[in-house]
Amino acid sequence: MQHADLIWDESGTPCSTQFDDVYFSKVGGLDETRHVFLQHNQLPERFEALAQEKTHTSFVVAETGFGTGLNFLACCQLWQQYLSNSEHELVFISTEKFPLTPHDLKKALDVWPELKEWSEPLLEAYPKVCTGLQTLMITPRIRLIIAFGDAADSFSKINAQVDAWFLDGFAPSKNPEMWSDHLFEQIQRLSGTNTTFATFTAARLVKDLLTNHGFNYKKAKGFGRKRDMLQGQFSSGIEAAITNNTPANTDVWFQYPTEGLSNKSQKTALIIGAGLSGAHTANGLAKRGWKVTVLEQGKTVASGASGNYQGVLYTKPSVQETKEDSFYLASFQYAVQHYKQAFSDTNIWQQAGLLQLAQSEKESEKLSRVEQKYQGTGFNKALPLEEAHQITGVKLNTDYSALFYPDSGWVNPAAACRALLDHPNIDVICNTKVSSLEETDQKWIVHTQGEPTNSPLSADIVVLASAWESNQFTQAEHLPLTPIRGQVSQVKTASIPSVKTPNTVICSDSYVTPCDQNMLNFGATFDLKDSAMDYRSEDVQTNLSKLASISNEFESLHELDESEVSGRASVRCITNDRLPVVGMLNDHHAMIEQYQQLRKDRKWPYQESGRYHQGLYVNLGHGSKGLTTIPLCSEMLCALIESAPLPLTQDLVDALNPSRFTISGLIKKKF
Repeated sequence: MQHADLIWDESGTPCSTQFDDVYFSKVGGLDETRHVFLQHNQLPERFEALAQEKTHTSFVVAETGFGTGLNFLACCQLWQQYLSNSEHELVFISTEKFPLTPHDLKKALDVWPELKEWSEPLLEAYPKVCTGLQTLMITPRIRLIIAFGDAADSFSKINAQVDAWFLDGFAPSKNPEMWSDHLFEQIQRLSGTNTTFATFTAARLVKDLLTNHGFNYKKAKGFGRKRDMLQGQFSSGIEAAITNNTPANTDVWFQYPTEGLSNKSQKTALIIGAGLSGAHTANGLAKRGWKVTVLEQGKTVASGASGNYQGVLYTKPSVQETKEDSFYLASFQYAVQHYKQAFSDTNIWQQAGLLQLAQSEKESEKLSRVEQKYQGTGFNKALPLEEAHQITGVKLNTDYSALFYPDSGWVNPAAACRALLDHPNIDVICNTKVSSLEETDQKWIVHTQGEPTNSPLSADIVVLASAWESNQFTQAEHLPLTPIRGQVSQVKTASIPSVKTPNTVICSDSYVTPCDQNMLNFGATFDLKDSAMDYRSEDVQTNLSKLASISNEFESLHELDESEVSGRASVRCITNDRLPVVGMLNDHHAMIEQYQQLRKDRKWPYQESGRYHQGLYVNLGHGSKGLTTIPLCSEMLCALIESAPLPLTQDLVDALNPSRFTISGLIKKKF
């Protein structure tokens, strides 16, 4: 991504050398934003009316050029003025082809001290790698989604229902690509009957584009010396339904039904599983006004893999630009800001950094290429061996390269689950195994066995967050979920007083984390297709051997009595394509019947949308990267349930869709 090339005039106003134009008015940029975009989209009146509504609502603003973020910050300030005590959510979607560097962004925003309350969290959350779609949580009720790249291309991948458009960007004469027919096709697709717009320009080109794409417009007094501007409303009569906003190139089998979900009067949810996936989903729904019951078959919250002592915020970027790499990069950057915001004042999250060690010459070359890919961003840094020793605090056993991720760190997963589930809208019931799910016209019925819940429970929606055990349910038995047993180990620092412990997370063939509560944690084994939870002595020796391979300083741990090494075994879950499975669960057998022609012709021109179990969702298959992927996937799932803008591009939403396994199986003639 090419950053904006700026010059600063004598008044301190940033100017783009690419487009030979200023980012905001020299005579009052903030006043211009308020006049053009806030006032002429009637946002003060609309926000005031929204404050009177009791049911949680997302108000969506979309903008065609993020620039310095001034429009966004002014909108945040207005939102705070009217909705500071509200449970409603502001979602602001913007695009930017030439993002400012963090330094330039700060310099531009320092001009507006009255916006500091929102500019500081913006600068804190601003992604180091500006590519694809990135979601920034500015406050618990304000979400910024930035699509880095060409505006028309970016909006073509976004699924949202926009309430108000800020048609900004450099003047049509300076930047004609920003005012193209292709872009306005996307603006039309994302608009509904109550969508408004405002723009600083009154150029004939813009008037024609608006008229041709379903908008009525009228002139209004421009700001300052500018005579005219335009404002108006979408008028084509297209119903404001998210199914109309799905990108046109989405395959029909990936199109979710949405009828009735946003209108549920009770908004009740049952979530099966109280691990990281279930806890994040429950918290996301609870904050949106849902009454959530979480069912856990274990004795306590996070009794499975989420109960490990310390978990690692892990990422391993690819050199190639793939959907998988885009997903994991977006997940990592979102997870960092999520843990910072949720747990910064606790011992649940520590941003200690992570050092990735190469294990071979081939892997060393790959790490070098990855470092070059992100060079200059601060996302990662190649370290000479001596510097790696200094940062980690231990002497490492390697002749190969090391790549340091300063934003990474470790999480106490069980404590995170408990904190996320501590919400007045959430009830947690443990010692309860769910035996079956029953779909009715109005509700989902959940049948349980064991204390304390013997009678069936019901809710508007059900979310399966029970890892590989979700296959026990008839509706989910087709999902290719593979269990992976892993045993982690733990040693009291009092037992190893002469051993240097690391200052950062170190990852190689295994991992070791900085000490927490006077305990050194390391592991883990990787036993594919093994779902046993027994504690194994041989795994203790495996973990100790792998730890010693990281540094000779850990060799002395082999001399410990086995009773001095504790640990636990748990089972993770992956899918056969190594991506999580997140979304509404498809009706596998109905889809096989519906799309059987795909066995003969994978390009058969189907028009009918896929068949799904309305109100049944899954959040599964996160494997060993769950701490990285679960926060963003849970946010995406909650947005899907609420028919709110999705924080991932449509191609990535499709890549996580449960129906992908049914469709690929048909094409490969597996059934």
